[in-house]
Amino acid sequence: MIRNSKFKIRNFVMNLIIFGPQGSGKGTQADLLAEKYSLAHIETGQIFREIGRENSELGRKIKQLNDSKEMIPDEITVDIIKNSLEKVVTSKGIILDSAPRTLGQIDPVEKMLKELGRPIDRAIYITLPYDESVSRITKRYACTVCYRHFVLGKHIANNEDPCPTCGGPVMQRNDDTPDGVAKRLKTFYEVTVPVIEQYRENGMLIEVDGNQSVEKVFEDIIKQI
Repeated sequence: MIRNSKFKIRNFVMNLIIFGPQGSGKGTQADLLAEKYSLAHIETGQIFREIGRENSELGRKIKQLNDSKEMIPDEITVDIIKNSLEKVVTSKGIILDSAPRTLGQIDPVEKMLKELGRPIDRAIYITLPYDESVSRITKRYACTVCYRHFVLGKHIANNEDPCPTCGGPVMQRNDDTPDGVAKRLKTFYEVTVPVIEQYRENGMLIEVDGNQSVEKVFEDIIKQI
Protein backbone atom coordinates (compact mmCIF):
# COMPACT_ATOMS: atom_id res chain seq x y z
CA MET A 1 0.00 0.00 0.00
CA ILE A 2 1.39 3.39 -1.01
CA ARG A 3 1.20 6.04 1.68
CA ASN A 4 1.78 9.80 1.59
CA SER A 5 1.85 9.84 -2.20
CA LYS A 6 2.80 13.17 -3.73
CA PHE A 7 0.16 12.57 -6.42
CA LYS A 8 -3.39 13.73 -5.82
CA ILE A 9 -6.51 12.85 -7.78
CA ARG A 10 -8.02 15.99 -9.31
CA ASN A 11 -11.75 16.33 -9.74
CA PHE A 12 -12.01 17.05 -13.47
CA VAL A 13 -14.88 19.17 -14.78
CA MET A 14 -15.12 19.00 -18.57
CA ASN A 15 -15.93 22.16 -20.53
CA LEU A 16 -16.66 21.85 -24.26
CA ILE A 17 -17.69 23.99 -27.23
CA ILE A 18 -19.64 22.49 -30.13
CA PHE A 19 -20.00 23.90 -33.66
CA GLY A 20 -21.69 22.78 -36.84
CA PRO A 21 -23.71 24.13 -39.77
CA GLN A 22 -27.49 24.17 -39.60
CA GLY A 23 -28.86 20.63 -39.67
CA SER A 24 -25.61 18.99 -38.54
CA GLY A 25 -27.24 17.62 -35.40
CA LYS A 26 -24.98 19.50 -33.00
CA GLY A 27 -27.88 20.14 -30.63
CA THR A 28 -28.65 16.42 -30.45
CA GLN A 29 -24.98 15.57 -29.93
CA ALA A 30 -24.67 18.27 -27.26
CA ASP A 31 -27.61 16.71 -25.40
CA LEU A 32 -26.02 13.25 -25.62
CA LEU A 33 -22.67 14.56 -24.38
CA ALA A 34 -24.39 16.47 -21.59
CA GLU A 35 -26.07 13.27 -20.44
CA LYS A 36 -22.93 11.14 -20.68
CA TYR A 37 -20.58 13.56 -18.92
CA SER A 38 -23.12 15.35 -16.69
CA LEU A 39 -22.73 18.69 -18.46
CA ALA A 40 -25.03 21.70 -18.67
CA HIS A 41 -26.00 22.32 -22.31
CA ILE A 42 -25.87 26.08 -22.93
CA GLU A 43 -27.67 26.51 -26.27
CA THR A 44 -27.10 30.12 -27.27
CA GLY A 45 -29.61 30.14 -30.14
CA GLN A 46 -32.42 28.89 -27.92
CA ILE A 47 -31.51 31.41 -25.20
CA PHE A 48 -31.65 34.26 -27.73
CA ARG A 49 -35.05 33.08 -29.01
CA GLU A 50 -36.45 32.91 -25.46
CA ILE A 51 -35.17 36.40 -24.63
CA GLY A 52 -36.58 37.65 -27.95
CA ARG A 53 -40.06 36.64 -26.77
CA GLU A 54 -39.75 38.74 -23.61
CA ASN A 55 -41.44 42.13 -23.35
CA SER A 56 -38.26 43.91 -22.30
CA GLU A 57 -35.81 46.33 -23.87
CA LEU A 58 -33.29 43.54 -24.46
CA GLY A 59 -36.01 41.20 -25.70
CA ARG A 60 -37.26 43.71 -28.25
CA LYS A 61 -33.71 44.45 -29.42
CA ILE A 62 -32.88 40.76 -29.93
CA LYS A 63 -36.19 40.13 -31.69
CA GLN A 64 -35.46 43.01 -34.04
CA LEU A 65 -31.99 41.64 -34.78
CA ASN A 66 -33.34 38.11 -35.30
CA ASP A 67 -36.14 39.33 -37.58
CA SER A 68 -33.65 41.29 -39.72
CA LYS A 69 -31.22 38.31 -39.74
CA GLU A 70 -28.48 40.39 -38.09
CA MET A 71 -25.84 39.03 -35.72
CA ILE A 72 -26.28 39.63 -32.00
CA PRO A 73 -23.54 42.14 -30.96
CA ASP A 74 -20.53 40.49 -29.31
CA GLU A 75 -20.89 42.32 -26.00
CA ILE A 76 -24.56 41.27 -25.65
CA THR A 77 -23.67 37.68 -26.53
CA VAL A 78 -20.94 37.51 -23.88
CA ASP A 79 -23.19 39.06 -21.20
CA ILE A 80 -26.04 36.62 -21.95
CA ILE A 81 -23.71 33.59 -21.91
CA LYS A 82 -22.17 34.75 -18.63
CA ASN A 83 -25.61 35.15 -17.07
CA SER A 84 -26.52 31.59 -18.11
CA LEU A 85 -23.23 30.12 -16.88
CA GLU A 86 -23.51 31.77 -13.47
CA LYS A 87 -26.65 29.68 -12.88
CA VAL A 88 -24.70 26.41 -13.33
CA VAL A 89 -23.09 24.92 -10.21
CA THR A 90 -19.30 24.94 -10.38
CA SER A 91 -19.10 21.18 -9.88
CA LYS A 92 -20.89 20.67 -13.22
CA GLY A 93 -19.17 21.00 -16.59
CA ILE A 94 -20.69 22.73 -19.61
CA ILE A 95 -21.09 22.29 -23.33
CA LEU A 96 -21.42 25.67 -25.03
CA ASP A 97 -23.43 25.44 -28.25
CA SER A 98 -22.36 27.80 -31.07
CA ALA A 99 -20.33 30.35 -29.16
CA PRO A 100 -18.02 32.07 -29.74
CA ARG A 101 -19.53 32.64 -33.18
CA THR A 102 -17.21 35.38 -34.43
CA LEU A 103 -13.47 35.97 -34.24
CA GLY A 104 -14.21 39.04 -32.12
CA GLN A 105 -15.99 36.87 -29.54
CA ILE A 106 -13.11 34.43 -28.95
CA ASP A 107 -11.05 36.54 -26.53
CA PRO A 108 -13.95 37.96 -24.46
CA VAL A 109 -15.71 34.59 -24.25
CA GLU A 110 -12.55 32.73 -23.26
CA LYS A 111 -11.62 35.46 -20.76
CA MET A 112 -15.09 35.29 -19.22
CA LEU A 113 -14.93 31.48 -19.04
CA LYS A 114 -11.55 31.56 -17.31
CA GLU A 115 -12.83 34.11 -14.80
CA LEU A 116 -15.65 31.69 -14.01
CA GLY A 117 -13.16 28.84 -13.66
CA ARG A 118 -14.33 27.16 -16.87
CA PRO A 119 -11.44 27.06 -19.38
CA ILE A 120 -12.37 25.21 -22.58
CA ASP A 121 -10.94 21.70 -22.92
CA ARG A 122 -12.07 20.79 -26.45
CA ALA A 123 -13.94 22.31 -29.39
CA ILE A 124 -16.08 19.92 -31.46
CA TYR A 125 -16.91 20.53 -35.13
CA ILE A 126 -19.62 18.42 -36.79
CA THR A 127 -19.31 18.80 -40.56
CA LEU A 128 -22.14 18.41 -43.08
CA PRO A 129 -22.36 18.98 -46.86
CA TYR A 130 -24.17 22.18 -47.85
CA ASP A 131 -26.99 20.44 -49.75
CA GLU A 132 -27.65 18.08 -46.85
CA SER A 133 -27.91 21.04 -44.47
CA VAL A 134 -30.56 22.64 -46.69
CA SER A 135 -32.45 19.35 -47.06
CA ARG A 136 -32.58 18.74 -43.31
CA ILE A 137 -33.43 22.26 -42.16
CA THR A 138 -36.22 22.93 -44.68
CA LYS A 139 -38.12 19.99 -43.14
CA ARG A 140 -38.19 21.64 -39.71
CA TYR A 141 -41.38 23.12 -38.28
CA ALA A 142 -42.26 24.53 -34.86
CA CYS A 143 -45.39 24.91 -32.76
CA THR A 144 -46.49 28.53 -32.35
CA VAL A 145 -47.85 27.78 -28.86
CA CYS A 146 -45.40 25.48 -27.03
CA TYR A 147 -42.45 26.21 -29.40
CA ARG A 148 -41.54 22.53 -29.76
CA HIS A 149 -39.76 21.58 -32.98
CA PHE A 150 -40.80 18.85 -35.40
CA VAL A 151 -39.51 17.29 -38.60
CA LEU A 152 -41.83 17.04 -41.58
CA GLY A 153 -42.34 13.41 -42.54
CA LYS A 154 -41.13 12.18 -39.15
CA HIS A 155 -43.13 13.90 -36.41
CA ILE A 156 -45.86 15.42 -38.61
CA ALA A 157 -47.21 14.12 -41.92
CA ASN A 158 -47.78 17.55 -43.48
CA ASN A 159 -47.45 21.20 -42.55
CA GLU A 160 -51.16 21.54 -41.81
CA ASP A 161 -51.06 18.99 -38.98
CA PRO A 162 -51.51 20.38 -35.43
CA CYS A 163 -48.75 20.16 -32.85
CA PRO A 164 -48.55 16.53 -31.58
CA THR A 165 -47.85 17.86 -28.07
CA CYS A 166 -50.36 20.65 -27.43
CA GLY A 167 -52.53 20.74 -30.56
CA GLY A 168 -51.42 24.25 -31.48
CA PRO A 169 -50.79 25.41 -35.07
CA VAL A 170 -47.46 24.44 -36.61
CA MET A 171 -45.48 26.67 -38.93
CA GLN A 172 -42.03 26.98 -40.45
CA ARG A 173 -39.72 29.69 -39.11
CA ASN A 174 -38.46 32.18 -41.69
CA ASP A 175 -34.95 30.97 -40.86
CA ASP A 176 -35.88 27.45 -41.99
CA THR A 177 -37.15 28.31 -45.48
CA PRO A 178 -34.71 27.66 -48.37
CA ASP A 179 -33.81 31.38 -48.53
CA GLY A 180 -33.47 31.60 -44.76
CA VAL A 181 -31.23 28.54 -44.60
CA ALA A 182 -29.03 29.90 -47.41
CA LYS A 183 -28.48 33.14 -45.44
CA ARG A 184 -27.72 31.27 -42.22
CA LEU A 185 -25.24 28.95 -43.95
CA LYS A 186 -23.55 31.91 -45.62
CA THR A 187 -23.05 33.46 -42.18
CA PHE A 188 -21.77 30.18 -40.75
CA TYR A 189 -19.15 29.61 -43.44
CA GLU A 190 -18.01 33.24 -43.64
CA VAL A 191 -18.13 34.16 -39.94
CA THR A 192 -18.00 31.04 -37.77
CA VAL A 193 -15.71 28.71 -39.76
CA PRO A 194 -12.74 31.09 -39.15
CA VAL A 195 -13.44 30.66 -35.41
CA ILE A 196 -13.35 26.88 -35.83
CA GLU A 197 -10.06 27.12 -37.71
CA GLN A 198 -8.62 29.10 -34.81
CA TYR A 199 -9.36 26.21 -32.46
CA ARG A 200 -7.86 23.83 -35.01
CA GLU A 201 -4.64 25.85 -35.04
CA ASN A 202 -4.60 25.76 -31.24
CA GLY A 203 -4.78 21.96 -31.28
CA MET A 204 -8.13 21.90 -29.49
CA LEU A 205 -10.42 20.78 -32.32
CA ILE A 206 -12.28 17.49 -32.65
CA GLU A 207 -13.79 17.11 -36.14
CA VAL A 208 -16.38 14.48 -37.07
CA ASP A 209 -18.51 13.70 -40.12
CA GLY A 210 -22.13 14.64 -39.39
CA ASN A 211 -23.45 12.85 -42.49
CA GLN A 212 -23.82 9.61 -40.52
CA SER A 213 -26.28 8.15 -38.04
CA VAL A 214 -26.68 9.94 -34.70
CA GLU A 215 -25.13 6.93 -32.97
CA LYS A 216 -22.07 6.85 -35.24
CA VAL A 217 -21.45 10.59 -34.90
CA PHE A 218 -21.64 10.28 -31.10
CA GLU A 219 -19.28 7.29 -31.16
CA ASP A 220 -16.73 9.23 -33.24
CA ILE A 221 -16.86 12.20 -30.84
CA ILE A 222 -16.40 9.97 -27.78
CA LYS A 223 -13.40 8.25 -29.34
CA GLN A 224 -11.62 11.58 -29.85
CA ILE A 225 -12.53 12.98 -26.45
